[in-house]
Amino acid sequence: MALENENAVIRRCQRGEIDAFETIYHYYEEQLMAVAFRLLSNREEAEEALHDAMFKAYRKIGQFRHQASFSSWLHRIVINICYDRLRKMKRRGAQKPLEELGEIGREDNMELRRRLHEAIAGLPPKMKTCFVLFVQQGYKQQEIADMLDIKLGTVKLHVYEARTRLRETLADQM
Repeated sequence: MALENENAVIRRCQRGEIDAFETIYHYYEEQLMAVAFRLLSNREEAEEALHDAMFKAYRKIGQFRHQASFSSWLHRIVINICYDRLRKMKRRGAQKPLEELGEIGREDNMELRRRLHEAIAGLPPKMKTCFVLFVQQGYKQQEIADMLDIKLGTVKLHVYEARTRLRETLADQM
């Protein structure tokens, strides 16, 4: 979707056209689902978080003011809902099951991937979010700063700290 086309679709959404929002939903669904899954480590929770986020975006789209990119605005909603779900899961003491990690090659890599997945899940929420968005989702650090409404230096620090902690955690386990 080209930028000018996206802006036109957003304006249609703001006028209450449901089919325009469906266009946005289908365009962003895959990348937002990937972010939710990386943060929640559970496909069902991620799907529910995505649906909650898109419903909230639909209700609040009239408040979108183009101060950040629309993509950043949507990501921020998804991330906040994932944080809420993580807090609820923590209060309930819910364990997040290990789900598919993408393409797992050899058996010896499976254990390393499992450990890495668990180590990432153990990072503090903001650090984990910055790391996931930068390393696993491929966003630029400035985009992450805009998405999360934090300073670029904070994003860089979170990514650096996450890498350091993951190296230490994985080195201790080997």
